Amino acid sequence: MAKILIVENEMLVAWHIQEALEKLGHNIIASVTSGIEAIQVPAAIKPDLVLMDIQLEDNFDGIAAAQEIHDRYDIPVIYLTAHTDDDTLQRALKTNPFGYLIKPFQEKQLHITITIALHRHQLEKYLEDTKQQLVNTITSVRDATIATDHQGYITFINSTAASLTGWHKKKAIGKNINRVLTLINPKTHKEIKNPVVQGIQRGTNIKFPNSCLLLAKNGKEIPISETAALIRNGNGEIVGSILVFQDITKQQQIYATRQQREFDLLKTSATKVNRIIQQKEFSQAVAVVQPEMLSVAFVDNLTQVANRCYFDNYMKREWKKLAQGETPISLVLCDLDFFKAFNQIYGYQAGNDCLQKVACAIRQVVESPENLLARYSDKEFVVVLPNIRVTGGMWLAQKIRARLKQLKLTHVGSTVNNYVTLSLGVASMVPHLGSSPATLMAAAKEALAQAKAEGGDRVIIRELD
Repeated sequence: MAKILIVENEMLVAWHIQEALEKLGHNIIASVTSGIEAIQVPAAIKPDLVLMDIQLEDNFDGIAAAQEIHDRYDIPVIYLTAHTDDDTLQRALKTNPFGYLIKPFQEKQLHITITIALHRHQLEKYLEDTKQQLVNTITSVRDATIATDHQGYITFINSTAASLTGWHKKKAIGKNINRVLTLINPKTHKEIKNPVVQGIQRGTNIKFPNSCLLLAKNGKEIPISETAALIRNGNGEIVGSILVFQDITKQQQIYATRQQREFDLLKTSATKVNRIIQQKEFSQAVAVVQPEMLSVAFVDNLTQVANRCYFDNYMKREWKKLAQGETPISLVLCDLDFFKAFNQIYGYQAGNDCLQKVACAIRQVVESPENLLARYSDKEFVVVLPNIRVTGGMWLAQKIRARLKQLKLTHVGSTVNNYVTLSLGVASMVPHLGSSPATLMAAAKEALAQAKAEGGDRVIIRELD
Protein backbone atom coordinates (compact mmCIF):
# COMPACT_ATOMS: atom_id res chain seq x y z
CA MET A 1 0.00 0.00 0.00
CA ALA A 2 0.99 3.68 0.02
CA LYS A 3 3.59 5.50 2.12
CA ILE A 4 1.77 8.47 3.66
CA LEU A 5 2.92 11.62 5.48
CA ILE A 6 0.38 13.12 7.93
CA VAL A 7 0.58 16.88 8.58
CA GLU A 8 -1.93 17.66 11.32
CA ASN A 9 -1.94 20.39 13.98
CA GLU A 10 -4.01 18.39 16.51
CA MET A 11 -2.13 15.35 17.80
CA LEU A 12 -5.28 13.43 18.78
CA VAL A 13 -6.76 13.83 15.29
CA ALA A 14 -3.44 12.76 13.76
CA TRP A 15 -3.41 9.65 15.94
CA HIS A 16 -6.96 8.66 14.85
CA ILE A 17 -6.06 9.18 11.16
CA GLN A 18 -2.89 7.11 11.52
CA GLU A 19 -4.77 4.29 13.26
CA ALA A 20 -7.41 4.20 10.51
CA LEU A 21 -4.86 4.22 7.68
CA GLU A 22 -2.72 1.51 9.23
CA LYS A 23 -5.80 -0.71 9.46
CA LEU A 24 -6.19 -0.22 5.70
CA GLY A 25 -2.60 -1.39 5.20
CA HIS A 26 -0.94 1.99 4.55
CA ASN A 27 2.51 2.85 5.92
CA ILE A 28 2.67 6.13 7.89
CA ILE A 29 6.25 7.36 7.41
CA ALA A 30 5.82 10.39 9.73
CA SER A 31 3.27 12.57 11.50
CA VAL A 32 4.25 16.25 11.90
CA THR A 33 2.55 19.41 13.09
CA SER A 34 4.32 22.26 11.23
CA GLY A 35 4.76 23.39 7.63
CA ILE A 36 8.56 23.47 7.87
CA GLU A 37 8.64 19.84 9.05
CA ALA A 38 6.25 18.88 6.26
CA ILE A 39 8.67 20.25 3.66
CA GLN A 40 11.74 18.66 5.26
CA VAL A 41 10.46 15.07 5.61
CA PRO A 42 10.17 14.26 1.85
CA ALA A 43 13.83 15.20 1.38
CA ALA A 44 14.77 12.22 3.55
CA ILE A 45 11.91 9.78 2.91
CA LYS A 46 9.68 10.46 -0.09
CA PRO A 47 6.02 9.58 0.60
CA ASP A 48 3.52 8.54 -2.05
CA LEU A 49 0.95 10.99 -0.69
CA VAL A 50 0.58 13.79 1.90
CA LEU A 51 -2.49 14.40 4.08
CA MET A 52 -2.35 18.12 4.91
CA ASP A 53 -4.16 20.17 7.53
CA ILE A 54 -4.40 23.86 6.62
CA GLN A 55 -4.07 25.35 10.13
CA LEU A 56 -0.59 24.37 11.39
CA GLU A 57 1.65 25.24 14.34
CA ASP A 58 3.97 27.69 12.59
CA ASN A 59 3.30 30.65 10.29
CA PHE A 60 3.88 28.37 7.29
CA ASP A 61 0.28 27.25 6.70
CA GLY A 62 -0.73 24.02 5.01
CA ILE A 63 -1.49 25.59 1.63
CA ALA A 64 1.96 27.19 1.39
CA ALA A 65 3.58 23.93 2.50
CA ALA A 66 1.55 21.97 -0.07
CA GLN A 67 2.69 24.29 -2.85
CA GLU A 68 6.33 23.86 -1.84
CA ILE A 69 5.95 20.06 -1.69
CA HIS A 70 4.33 20.01 -5.11
CA ASP A 71 7.05 22.22 -6.64
CA ARG A 72 9.97 20.35 -5.07
CA TYR A 73 8.86 16.74 -5.02
CA ASP A 74 5.76 16.34 -7.23
CA ILE A 75 3.90 14.51 -4.45
CA PRO A 76 0.06 14.49 -4.43
CA VAL A 77 -1.56 16.34 -1.51
CA ILE A 78 -5.02 15.85 0.03
CA TYR A 79 -6.30 18.56 2.36
CA LEU A 80 -7.99 17.52 5.62
CA THR A 81 -9.45 20.68 7.14
CA ALA A 82 -12.33 22.32 8.96
CA HIS A 83 -12.09 25.40 6.70
CA THR A 84 -15.03 25.71 4.32
CA ASP A 85 -14.83 29.40 3.37
CA ASP A 86 -14.44 30.31 -0.31
CA ASP A 87 -11.15 32.21 0.15
CA THR A 88 -9.39 29.20 1.67
CA LEU A 89 -10.87 26.89 -0.94
CA GLN A 90 -9.72 29.12 -3.80
CA ARG A 91 -6.19 29.33 -2.34
CA ALA A 92 -6.10 25.55 -1.97
CA LEU A 93 -7.32 24.94 -5.54
CA LYS A 94 -4.35 26.92 -6.89
CA THR A 95 -2.01 24.23 -5.52
CA ASN A 96 -3.73 21.55 -7.67
CA PRO A 97 -4.74 19.28 -4.74
CA PHE A 98 -5.79 15.67 -5.18
CA GLY A 99 -8.62 15.96 -2.65
CA TYR A 100 -10.26 18.32 -0.12
CA LEU A 101 -12.01 16.61 2.82
CA ILE A 102 -13.97 18.58 5.42
CA LYS A 103 -13.62 17.52 9.06
CA PRO A 104 -15.18 15.48 10.50
CA PHE A 105 -15.08 12.85 7.75
CA GLN A 106 -15.77 9.13 7.54
CA GLU A 107 -12.94 6.62 7.23
CA LYS A 108 -14.51 5.26 4.05
CA GLN A 109 -14.46 8.75 2.52
CA LEU A 110 -10.76 9.04 3.34
CA HIS A 111 -10.00 5.61 1.89
CA ILE A 112 -11.83 6.35 -1.38
CA THR A 113 -10.18 9.78 -1.72
CA ILE A 114 -6.69 8.32 -1.17
CA THR A 115 -7.31 5.52 -3.70
CA ILE A 116 -8.51 7.96 -6.37
CA ALA A 117 -5.63 10.37 -5.68
CA LEU A 118 -2.97 7.68 -6.04
CA HIS A 119 -4.52 6.41 -9.26
CA ARG A 120 -4.81 9.92 -10.68
CA HIS A 121 -1.20 10.73 -9.86
CA GLN A 122 0.01 7.52 -11.51
CA LEU A 123 -2.01 8.33 -14.63
CA GLU A 124 -0.70 11.90 -14.77
CA LYS A 125 2.90 10.68 -14.56
CA TYR A 126 2.28 8.27 -17.43
CA LEU A 127 0.70 11.02 -19.55
CA GLU A 128 3.61 13.35 -18.77
CA ASP A 129 6.11 10.69 -19.84
CA THR A 130 4.21 10.15 -23.08
CA LYS A 131 4.06 13.88 -23.71
CA GLN A 132 7.81 14.18 -23.24
CA GLN A 133 8.46 11.40 -25.76
CA LEU A 134 6.37 13.29 -28.30
CA VAL A 135 8.13 16.56 -27.50
CA ASN A 136 11.54 14.97 -28.03
CA THR A 137 10.44 13.62 -31.39
CA ILE A 138 8.52 16.58 -32.81
CA THR A 139 10.75 19.45 -31.70
CA SER A 140 13.92 17.71 -32.84
CA VAL A 141 13.04 17.63 -36.54
CA ARG A 142 14.24 21.22 -36.98
CA ASP A 143 17.96 20.33 -36.88
CA ALA A 144 19.84 17.23 -38.05
CA THR A 145 17.80 14.30 -36.71
CA ILE A 146 18.37 10.55 -36.57
CA ALA A 147 16.02 8.01 -34.98
CA THR A 148 16.87 4.35 -34.30
CA ASP A 149 15.13 1.20 -33.14
CA HIS A 150 15.94 -0.59 -29.88
CA GLN A 151 19.04 -2.19 -31.45
CA GLY A 152 20.51 1.03 -32.80
CA TYR A 153 19.48 0.56 -36.45
CA ILE A 154 18.39 3.78 -38.17
CA THR A 155 14.66 4.10 -38.83
CA PHE A 156 14.64 7.82 -39.74
CA ILE A 157 17.18 10.39 -40.91
CA ASN A 158 16.28 13.86 -42.18
CA SER A 159 17.96 15.79 -45.00
CA THR A 160 20.10 17.90 -42.68
CA ALA A 161 21.54 14.84 -40.97
CA ALA A 162 22.12 13.14 -44.31
CA SER A 163 23.96 16.22 -45.62
CA LEU A 164 26.22 16.49 -42.55
CA THR A 165 27.10 12.79 -42.39
CA GLY A 166 27.49 12.46 -46.15
CA TRP A 167 25.08 9.54 -46.36
CA HIS A 168 22.12 9.31 -48.75
CA LYS A 169 18.91 8.99 -46.75
CA LYS A 170 17.75 5.75 -48.40
CA LYS A 171 21.14 4.10 -47.90
CA ALA A 172 21.34 5.18 -44.26
CA ILE A 173 17.99 3.62 -43.34
CA GLY A 174 18.56 0.18 -41.84
CA LYS A 175 22.23 0.81 -41.12
CA ASN A 176 23.54 0.74 -37.56
CA ILE A 177 24.07 4.27 -36.26
CA ASN A 178 27.72 3.37 -35.60
CA ARG A 179 28.33 3.26 -39.36
CA VAL A 180 26.56 6.49 -40.23
CA LEU A 181 27.48 8.64 -37.22
CA THR A 182 31.23 8.41 -36.63
CA LEU A 183 32.44 10.61 -33.75
CA ILE A 184 36.06 11.51 -32.99
CA ASN A 185 37.95 13.21 -30.18
CA PRO A 186 38.87 16.80 -31.26
CA LYS A 187 42.32 16.55 -29.63
CA THR A 188 43.45 13.03 -30.56
CA HIS A 189 41.27 12.70 -33.71
CA LYS A 190 40.65 9.10 -32.71
CA GLU A 191 37.21 7.52 -32.95
CA ILE A 192 35.18 7.42 -29.73
CA LYS A 193 32.45 4.99 -28.73
CA ASN A 194 29.03 6.06 -29.92
CA PRO A 195 27.05 7.33 -26.87
CA VAL A 196 23.73 6.41 -28.50
CA VAL A 197 24.73 2.76 -28.81
CA GLN A 198 26.07 2.75 -25.24
CA GLY A 199 22.84 4.30 -23.91
CA ILE A 200 20.68 1.68 -25.65
CA GLN A 201 22.85 -1.21 -24.48
CA ARG A 202 23.00 -0.03 -20.86
CA GLY A 203 19.50 1.39 -20.65
CA THR A 204 20.90 4.63 -19.27
CA ASN A 205 20.68 8.28 -20.29
CA ILE A 206 22.66 9.10 -23.42
CA LYS A 207 25.59 11.33 -22.49
CA PHE A 208 27.95 12.88 -25.04
CA PRO A 209 31.42 14.24 -24.22
CA ASN A 210 31.76 18.01 -23.73
CA SER A 211 33.10 18.35 -27.28
CA CYS A 212 33.38 15.99 -30.23
CA LEU A 213 33.71 16.06 -34.00
CA LEU A 214 31.54 14.35 -36.59
CA LEU A 215 33.65 12.52 -39.17
CA ALA A 216 31.65 12.76 -42.38
CA LYS A 217 31.74 10.09 -45.08
CA ASN A 218 34.04 12.30 -47.20
CA GLY A 219 36.54 12.64 -44.32
CA LYS A 220 35.52 16.16 -43.28
CA GLU A 221 35.63 16.85 -39.52
CA ILE A 222 32.67 18.91 -38.32
CA PRO A 223 32.27 20.31 -34.76
CA ILE A 224 28.77 19.52 -33.52
CA SER A 225 26.52 20.15 -30.57
CA GLU A 226 24.14 17.33 -29.83
CA THR A 227 21.38 15.99 -27.61
CA ALA A 228 19.80 12.55 -27.53
CA ALA A 229 17.19 10.54 -25.64
CA LEU A 230 15.98 6.99 -25.35
CA ILE A 231 12.37 6.35 -26.42
CA ARG A 232 10.42 4.07 -24.07
CA ASN A 233 6.95 2.55 -24.29
CA GLY A 234 4.30 2.62 -21.57
CA ASN A 235 6.01 -0.23 -19.71
CA GLY A 236 9.31 1.60 -19.58
CA GLU A 237 10.91 -0.64 -22.20
CA ILE A 238 13.38 0.91 -24.66
CA VAL A 239 11.89 0.96 -28.16
CA GLY A 240 14.43 3.26 -29.80
CA SER A 241 16.38 6.50 -29.56
CA ILE A 242 16.40 9.94 -31.13
CA LEU A 243 19.44 12.13 -31.75
CA VAL A 244 19.47 15.81 -32.70
CA PHE A 245 22.69 17.56 -33.65
CA GLN A 246 23.87 20.81 -35.17
CA ASP A 247 26.95 22.04 -37.04
CA ILE A 248 28.51 24.68 -34.75
CA THR A 249 31.36 25.73 -37.05
CA LYS A 250 29.97 29.28 -37.40
CA GLN A 251 29.41 29.64 -33.66
CA GLN A 252 33.00 28.64 -32.97
CA GLN A 253 34.23 31.14 -35.56
CA ILE A 254 32.16 33.91 -33.96
CA TYR A 255 33.55 33.05 -30.55
CA ALA A 256 37.12 33.01 -31.88
CA THR A 257 36.57 36.39 -33.58
CA ARG A 258 35.23 37.87 -30.35
CA GLN A 259 38.22 36.56 -28.40
CA GLN A 260 40.60 38.01 -30.99
CA ARG A 261 38.82 41.36 -30.88
CA GLU A 262 39.18 41.55 -27.11
CA PHE A 263 42.85 40.57 -27.37
CA ASP A 264 43.44 43.28 -30.00
CA LEU A 265 41.73 45.85 -27.75
CA LEU A 266 43.99 44.93 -24.84
CA LYS A 267 47.02 45.05 -27.12
CA THR A 268 46.04 48.50 -28.44
CA SER A 269 45.42 49.75 -24.91
CA ALA A 270 48.82 48.49 -23.78
CA THR A 271 50.48 50.28 -26.71
CA LYS A 272 48.76 53.53 -25.69
CA VAL A 273 49.97 53.13 -22.12
CA ASN A 274 53.53 52.46 -23.22
CA ARG A 275 53.60 55.46 -25.56
CA ILE A 276 52.18 57.91 -23.04
CA ILE A 277 54.33 56.61 -20.18
CA GLN A 278 57.36 57.18 -22.36
CA GLN A 279 56.21 60.78 -22.57
CA LYS A 280 56.07 60.84 -18.75
CA GLU A 281 52.33 61.44 -18.68
CA PHE A 282 51.22 58.48 -16.57
CA SER A 283 48.04 60.05 -15.25
CA GLN A 284 46.91 60.75 -18.79
CA ALA A 285 47.58 57.09 -19.68
CA VAL A 286 45.27 55.89 -16.93
CA ALA A 287 42.53 58.30 -18.00
CA VAL A 288 42.74 57.22 -21.64
CA VAL A 289 42.98 53.46 -21.18
CA GLN A 290 41.17 52.65 -17.94
CA PRO A 291 37.56 52.63 -19.29
CA GLU A 292 38.50 50.24 -22.10
CA MET A 293 40.56 48.00 -19.82
CA LEU A 294 37.87 47.80 -17.14
CA SER A 295 35.20 46.96 -19.70
CA VAL A 296 37.20 44.07 -21.12
CA ALA A 297 38.56 42.83 -17.80
CA PHE A 298 35.50 42.94 -15.54
CA VAL A 299 32.29 43.02 -17.63
CA ASP A 300 30.77 40.05 -19.44
CA ASN A 301 30.62 40.97 -23.12
CA LEU A 302 27.26 39.31 -23.82
CA THR A 303 25.13 40.09 -20.77
CA GLN A 304 26.86 43.30 -19.58
CA VAL A 305 26.94 42.14 -15.95
CA ALA A 306 30.10 41.49 -13.94
CA ASN A 307 32.20 38.59 -15.20
CA ARG A 308 33.79 35.66 -13.35
CA CYS A 309 37.09 37.49 -12.85
CA TYR A 310 35.41 40.44 -11.14
CA PHE A 311 33.26 38.09 -9.04
CA ASP A 312 36.30 36.18 -7.72
CA ASN A 313 38.11 39.39 -6.75
CA TYR A 314 34.97 40.91 -5.22
CA MET A 315 34.35 37.81 -3.09
CA LYS A 316 37.89 37.91 -1.69
CA ARG A 317 37.53 41.57 -0.68
CA GLU A 318 34.04 41.19 0.79
CA TRP A 319 34.98 38.00 2.63
CA LYS A 320 37.81 39.69 4.54
CA LYS A 321 35.63 42.68 5.39
CA LEU A 322 32.68 40.57 6.57
CA ALA A 323 34.93 38.18 8.52
CA GLN A 324 36.25 41.08 10.59
CA GLY A 325 32.72 42.13 11.53
CA GLU A 326 31.34 38.56 11.75
CA THR A 327 28.58 39.57 9.35
CA PRO A 328 26.59 37.02 7.26
CA ILE A 329 26.77 36.63 3.50
CA SER A 330 24.57 34.64 1.11
CA LEU A 331 25.11 33.38 -2.43
CA VAL A 332 22.36 32.62 -4.95
CA LEU A 333 23.63 30.42 -7.80
CA CYS A 334 21.23 30.37 -10.77
CA ASP A 335 21.30 27.85 -13.62
CA LEU A 336 19.07 27.78 -16.71
CA ASP A 337 17.11 24.54 -16.98
CA PHE A 338 17.53 22.44 -20.15
CA PHE A 339 19.50 25.22 -21.84
CA LYS A 340 21.40 22.83 -24.10
CA ALA A 341 18.06 21.69 -25.52
CA PHE A 342 17.04 25.35 -25.92
CA ASN A 343 20.11 26.01 -28.10
CA GLN A 344 19.44 22.88 -30.11
CA ILE A 345 15.85 23.84 -30.83
CA TYR A 346 16.06 27.61 -31.31
CA GLY A 347 19.71 28.14 -32.29
CA TYR A 348 22.65 29.78 -30.56
CA GLN A 349 21.64 33.35 -31.41
CA ALA A 350 18.31 32.80 -29.68
CA GLY A 351 20.27 31.27 -26.78
CA ASN A 352 22.37 34.44 -26.48
CA ASP A 353 19.22 36.59 -26.60
CA CYS A 354 17.76 34.42 -23.84
CA LEU A 355 20.85 34.87 -21.65
CA GLN A 356 20.62 38.64 -22.07
CA LYS A 357 16.95 38.66 -21.05
CA VAL A 358 17.62 36.42 -18.06
CA ALA A 359 20.49 38.67 -16.90
CA CYS A 360 18.23 41.72 -17.25
CA ALA A 361 15.45 40.02 -15.26
CA ILE A 362 17.80 39.08 -12.43
CA ARG A 363 19.30 42.59 -12.41
CA GLN A 364 15.81 44.06 -11.94
CA VAL A 365 15.32 41.91 -8.83
CA VAL A 366 18.79 42.54 -7.40
CA GLU A 367 18.14 46.22 -6.82
CA SER A 368 20.46 47.13 -3.93
CA PRO A 369 23.89 48.55 -4.90
CA GLU A 370 25.36 46.45 -2.06
CA ASN A 371 24.52 43.26 -3.96
CA LEU A 372 26.49 41.93 -6.94
CA LEU A 373 25.22 40.08 -10.02
CA ALA A 374 27.82 38.24 -12.12
CA ARG A 375 27.88 35.69 -14.92
CA TYR A 376 29.53 32.66 -13.33
CA SER A 377 29.69 30.33 -16.35
CA ASP A 378 28.04 29.86 -19.76
CA LYS A 379 24.54 29.40 -18.35
CA GLU A 380 25.01 30.24 -14.68
CA PHE A 381 24.62 33.54 -12.84
CA VAL A 382 25.56 34.25 -9.26
CA VAL A 383 24.20 36.87 -6.86
CA VAL A 384 26.27 37.95 -3.86
CA LEU A 385 24.26 39.24 -0.88
CA PRO A 386 26.45 40.76 1.86
CA ASN A 387 24.77 41.16 5.27
CA ILE A 388 21.95 38.80 4.22
CA ARG A 389 21.08 35.52 5.97
CA VAL A 390 19.70 32.39 4.32
CA THR A 391 16.04 33.41 4.70
CA GLY A 392 16.71 36.64 2.80
CA GLY A 393 18.63 34.70 0.16
CA MET A 394 15.76 32.24 -0.26
CA TRP A 395 13.26 35.10 -0.57
CA LEU A 396 15.35 36.79 -3.28
CA ALA A 397 15.84 33.47 -5.13
CA GLN A 398 12.07 32.86 -5.22
CA LYS A 399 11.59 36.42 -6.45
CA ILE A 400 14.13 35.85 -9.28
CA ARG A 401 12.41 32.57 -10.20
CA ALA A 402 9.01 34.29 -10.33
CA ARG A 403 10.33 37.26 -12.33
CA LEU A 404 11.74 34.98 -15.03
CA LYS A 405 8.44 33.14 -15.34
CA GLN A 406 6.72 36.47 -15.99
CA LEU A 407 8.80 36.86 -19.16
CA LYS A 408 7.23 33.67 -20.60
CA LEU A 409 10.23 32.78 -22.78
CA THR A 410 8.91 29.75 -24.68
CA HIS A 411 10.92 26.54 -24.27
CA VAL A 412 9.21 23.47 -25.73
CA GLY A 413 12.26 21.31 -24.94
CA SER A 414 11.91 21.74 -21.18
CA THR A 415 10.50 18.81 -19.23
CA VAL A 416 9.51 20.96 -16.26
CA ASN A 417 7.66 23.89 -17.86
CA ASN A 418 6.59 25.34 -21.22
CA TYR A 419 8.80 28.36 -20.58
CA VAL A 420 12.43 29.01 -19.63
CA THR A 421 13.01 28.37 -15.91
CA LEU A 422 15.82 28.55 -13.39
CA SER A 423 17.13 26.18 -10.75
CA LEU A 424 18.63 28.06 -7.81
CA GLY A 425 20.97 27.04 -5.01
CA VAL A 426 21.16 29.34 -1.98
CA ALA A 427 23.96 29.12 0.58
CA SER A 428 24.67 31.31 3.60
CA MET A 429 27.22 31.56 6.40
CA VAL A 430 29.05 34.00 8.65
CA PRO A 431 32.68 34.29 7.42
CA HIS A 432 35.54 34.10 9.89
CA LEU A 433 39.24 34.68 9.41
CA GLY A 434 40.03 31.00 8.97
CA SER A 435 37.29 30.35 6.40
CA SER A 436 37.25 30.62 2.61
CA PRO A 437 34.70 31.82 0.01
CA ALA A 438 35.21 28.44 -1.68
CA THR A 439 33.33 26.77 1.18
CA LEU A 440 30.26 28.91 0.59
CA MET A 441 30.41 28.44 -3.18
CA ALA A 442 30.70 24.64 -2.74
CA ALA A 443 27.53 24.68 -0.62
CA ALA A 444 25.69 26.79 -3.23
CA LYS A 445 26.78 24.35 -5.97
CA GLU A 446 25.60 21.41 -3.87
CA ALA A 447 22.19 23.04 -3.36
CA LEU A 448 21.96 23.83 -7.08
CA ALA A 449 22.87 20.26 -8.01
CA GLN A 450 20.04 18.98 -5.80
CA ALA A 451 17.60 21.41 -7.42
CA LYS A 452 18.63 20.13 -10.86
CA ALA A 453 18.48 16.48 -9.75
CA GLU A 454 14.92 16.97 -8.51
CA GLY A 455 13.81 18.16 -11.94
CA GLY A 456 14.67 21.88 -11.94
CA ASP A 457 12.57 25.03 -11.53
CA ARG A 458 13.02 25.16 -7.75
CA VAL A 459 15.07 26.64 -4.92
CA ILE A 460 17.21 24.58 -2.53
CA ILE A 461 18.99 26.14 0.45
CA ARG A 462 22.08 25.36 2.54
CA GLU A 463 22.99 27.17 5.77
CA LEU A 464 26.53 26.61 7.05
CA ASP A 465 27.70 27.03 10.62
